[in-house]
Amino acid sequence: MASLLPIIDDILPMILPSSVSVTRKSDIIPPIPPVIPTTTADGEKGSHRVRVYSRDAVVNKLDKVCSTVLILSPDSYSTVRHHGEQDAIIYVASGNGVLLTAPKDEGGEPERHELGQGDFAAVPAWTEYQALNESAEQDTHWVIIRSGSHPVEVHLKGWGRGKAEYPPSRA
Repeated sequence: MASLLPIIDDILPMILPSSVSVTRKSDIIPPIPPVIPTTTADGEKGSHRVRVYSRDAVVNKLDKVCSTVLILSPDSYSTVRHHGEQDAIIYVASGNGVLLTAPKDEGGEPERHELGQGDFAAVPAWTEYQALNESAEQDTHWVIIRSGSHPVEVHLKGWGRGKAEYPPSRA
């Protein structure tokens, strides 16, 4: 019976129905940047534009891969984060940005990786990183493709769970 298992793995995709799933741009990227209503301690109503946001693109559609879109407004930065045991590939779909990764030495500066439209970055599992958009005018859109059917995103308070500098230095 054990000798039939490889054959079954080859035949099942031919027998079982499968379908292609399409996610439209309009379902991922809002037509205008999202605005969040706020209330001050004095009770005054206001609002602010979301500077960094992540949207599901392909999630829970495939067993071994998923993707999200990370959008950074001008002069904004994400939290320090990692994707747990998921490997990730980052593709810069538009704009320019900086991928900061954890310092190699205790107390050292994060490593800077300049990324432009069309660039890819391979981010191994458990790698801490921070996304920056240093442009004063243009959003940057990053497509993050991860191993696993749904995204794992762990937001940290800083590098190595320490305190991160907000905003990060631009040295």
